[in-house]
Amino acid sequence: MDVTDRESVRALVTRAEEKFEPVEVLVNCAGVMYYTLMANLREDEWERTVRDNCEGALNCVGAALPGMLPRGSSHIVTISSDAGRKVSPSLAVYSASKSFVEALSQGLRLETAGMGVKVTTVQPGNVATGLLDAGTDEEALERYTQPNGVPRPEPHLAASVVWALTRPDPVAVNEILLEPRDEPA
Repeated sequence: MDVTDRESVRALVTRAEEKFEPVEVLVNCAGVMYYTLMANLREDEWERTVRDNCEGALNCVGAALPGMLPRGSSHIVTISSDAGRKVSPSLAVYSASKSFVEALSQGLRLETAGMGVKVTTVQPGNVATGLLDAGTDEEALERYTQPNGVPRPEPHLAASVVWALTRPDPVAVNEILLEPRDEPA
């Protein structure tokens, strides 16, 4: 499935609901990250970042939310990033896309308050993911992805998602920030 293709996402949700049952949990986890200096004009990577991270999140919410609202008990978890909270050099476009995801989640949380929909963002920081392997801007990669002496821990995303999903009904976990212990934010 291509999260940037609205009809593809809707078709997947429809097939899942026909084969199993109504979608009660959406984990929005598609995304890309490119280290790119603005001056180096990696416009194709910028566009892919916006498409995958922003449009993808919108398409997934748009496909699942209409079926969630009538049930009055659902949960949308979006994997965001600490980059949505603070900008780092060579991650301006990525940070902008994650700021978008954070604002989308906050707005969705406000608009669905009292409707039984929980909205959580999980914000991994400098943790071990495959995202560092993408990108073509060698200057940005060399300048900003070198190890700083602090080991990148496993993000434990699945455990964080499960923890948020299993809180008692009246409790909503709005945000989970995951960062290395030895690298204060």
